[in-house]
Amino acid sequence: MVYLNIGRNPYFDSLLWLFFIVLTTEGCLGYTVYCEVGAGVCLDFFKNNSFGTYAIRVRDLPFCLSFDGQSTYIFSNNFGNESSFNCSVSKTIMSVCIGNFQSKDAGIYSLHDGLTPSSNLLKSIRVVKASQQFNMTGSSEFASLRQAYTWTCSMFVPTEQTVKAVKFYRNNILCGLIGYLNNDCVNQSANPRYTYACLSDYVYTLTIPAENMTEYEQGSLWRCEYVVNSSYRSSDVIIKIARPPTVHMLSQEDILEGRDLSVTCKATPGNPSSTTFYWTKVDNPGFRKNGSTLHLPNIQRISSGTYRCTAENNYNKEEKGTDSQSMDVNVLYPPTIKTLSQQDIVEGKALLVTCQAVSGNPNSTTFYWTKEDNPGFRQNGSTLHIPNIQRASSGTYRCTAENNYSIGEKGTHSQPMIVNVLYQPTIERRSLQVVNESEKFTITRYIVSNPLSDASWYNGTQLLKTQTTVKTASYTIENTMCTDTKNYTLVASNGIGNTVSARVELIVNCKPTPDITNITLAVSCTTGIEFSTTIIAYPEPQYELQYENGTRNDQMITTITENKVNNFTVRIRQDAVEKSSFGVYYLRASNMFGEKTVIVNVIKQRKPDLPRNIKVTCKVTGAIVQWISSFNGGGTQNFTVITLSGHDGTSLYNGLNDMGENEIHVTYVSNLQPSVTYWFSVSAKNRYGSSSSKAISCTTVKETASSLTAVVAGSVGGSLVLVTIILIVVFFVHRRYTCIFKIALEKRNIDIKVDPNKETSNYTTIKEQQQQTERCVSWNMYDELAPNENASQYEDILKKDNHGKNEKLYEKLQKSVYNDGEGKAMEKMIPLKSKESSDDKPVTQKAEEYADTSFMK
Repeated sequence: MVYLNIGRNPYFDSLLWLFFIVLTTEGCLGYTVYCEVGAGVCLDFFKNNSFGTYAIRVRDLPFCLSFDGQSTYIFSNNFGNESSFNCSVSKTIMSVCIGNFQSKDAGIYSLHDGLTPSSNLLKSIRVVKASQQFNMTGSSEFASLRQAYTWTCSMFVPTEQTVKAVKFYRNNILCGLIGYLNNDCVNQSANPRYTYACLSDYVYTLTIPAENMTEYEQGSLWRCEYVVNSSYRSSDVIIKIARPPTVHMLSQEDILEGRDLSVTCKATPGNPSSTTFYWTKVDNPGFRKNGSTLHLPNIQRISSGTYRCTAENNYNKEEKGTDSQSMDVNVLYPPTIKTLSQQDIVEGKALLVTCQAVSGNPNSTTFYWTKEDNPGFRQNGSTLHIPNIQRASSGTYRCTAENNYSIGEKGTHSQPMIVNVLYQPTIERRSLQVVNESEKFTITRYIVSNPLSDASWYNGTQLLKTQTTVKTASYTIENTMCTDTKNYTLVASNGIGNTVSARVELIVNCKPTPDITNITLAVSCTTGIEFSTTIIAYPEPQYELQYENGTRNDQMITTITENKVNNFTVRIRQDAVEKSSFGVYYLRASNMFGEKTVIVNVIKQRKPDLPRNIKVTCKVTGAIVQWISSFNGGGTQNFTVITLSGHDGTSLYNGLNDMGENEIHVTYVSNLQPSVTYWFSVSAKNRYGSSSSKAISCTTVKETASSLTAVVAGSVGGSLVLVTIILIVVFFVHRRYTCIFKIALEKRNIDIKVDPNKETSNYTTIKEQQQQTERCVSWNMYDELAPNENASQYEDILKKDNHGKNEKLYEKLQKSVYNDGEGKAMEKMIPLKSKESSDDKPVTQKAEEYADTSFMK
């Protein structure tokens, strides 16, 4: 993008350029914008008032007008159709955008505070085609003395101009003019030091001949301008003359072998001043060290020779300036001791080592031994002797061989030798450590041994961590808990002597944590209330049993037993159970680190909760049934898997003992038929009743293709039987229990035999038991009068039977289950009768308990 002149007067253009050149701050009259052909450009003019009349003019023609500061009007007839223009206005800015810049769009764009040409000019912007620029370049980045150097000026002819000529300036003084006149290249020189040439209509050169390229030209300022209008000009450029650096003289270096040689090369900078150094060795083409300093640590005799320091700077990518100086290095060397190997020796034995050396120059050699960490230790002679060596004698010993140089100094050479005294480990002893719960804690113990020991941490016989070759054994617990209170054992060994161990005691300060936070206790009037919970805490917790309303319970007997330093058992007991004994209690345990509450729900003993999460996987002739056990209702419960065939109506029963609450139980039902749909239900039973799950259907896998016909026929028959079974609902009827304690009491009294020889207290105890039982009967009978919330979904069927609307579905249901060693049930003959049949035909079943048949509805 380039500014274009708006007038025909060259003098006016020159002034306008000088006034508007590259100013961008608010309040300036203008700046230049260069734009490529076909590109888009937007020009922003800042207004001095939010409202009023403003106009943007282009080449003295009105282009865009705004009267109110909100809307604009474009005079499109003043422009061609090749470009796309757009105007916009805001409170502070009025803008014009050119969407497809063309050469003809170049010129002066100006903002006025009125529509007429006489209105005030607020700001102007010159838009110029990007390719139309003046540019001045040198033949290289640096000029060289006594070598020709050429300036090249690339120009263009501004709009409405025809002259093709430029002017060259040196330090703002005109040197000459050159251009085309009647198609001939002509020039007029104002300085005979330079020559001129026309490369094309738009490219001209000024050359400084080699004989004139002297220090006189260093730092001179150059530019080229259009002969008609000086506002069209190149940027100012400076000529820089290159010269190499000058390296200072270097003297010979005499140095003793083993010392560090460090020599710094210095040079007077050239131009450019940036200088790089490197060292080479005359007799070694592969030797090179970059940098001004030659550093040879621990110099050896083979390093003697002539070295050369070279300094250089870069004129351009292809040419460098260089200078160098040489330096001799003379290495003096002592005797050379043969390598000494490490001496590993067990504590208490004798050490005997002899040092040997190759003579130096001169060859007279003396020996002595020193110890690096003990300045007072010295043994003269080539042999080191230490009897009954102890661990304190471990360390680095040095054998030194000397010769005397003629210059009064000594030549020395030494070799170290490590003496390693071996001894068995000793573990640091510490008292017990106490840490707060939830902190990250690392147990550490120092192990003194040589060599370093292998350490193992144990919790009893459980290996926790093993560390090899350590001086400090550590075991980290990222988040300490109460359960981390233990006596840990650290075992260390290093192959020397015996294996040693130490006990490391750790105690964690922690709030009480019970083993269970919710206890459901099912009791009867004769069982009493008794439960316990194990709490881990440190220090020992305080505890209190509260009623649901938060008041203290003083009726129950509470005790606490310390099992371990942070393990306690709280036991709660109450012998007599009253009606008021049922409900929710809170056992609160606390210490200085926090509190925890155990919720105890005391309920009457009842039938078990439903088994849950029933899953059935059918095979060809069997099925895998899985479920999770629920609360047993306060008594021992057993499970029965009831399998009902949809083919012939037969049922199977598989018994399984309870393995505990919330445990996964699995059993396998065998003797099934392939490609038959079966219904599976799981029943849980204790002495108070039973609960059956919803039935789940599953079809056994097809056995073979040859049996397809039989399976289809069996399926059709089985479906008819299943429909019949659904209609008569022969299985699983809910039983409601009525607790009649008078009968139980009578039976209990009959069973009690009173010995007249016993003391009267015995009779008193029986009487108290009778009174307690009678009280039990009273509130149990009262409870039986209340509505049963767990009434079976089949209660309606039984009610209909009682009203005579339907015939009774069951004559008799035999519930006895005979379990063999594998939990299988024996078959029972149960007569059934329905409305459709008056014959009491026995149906082969394995009867266990009333089951849930809601899946048949």
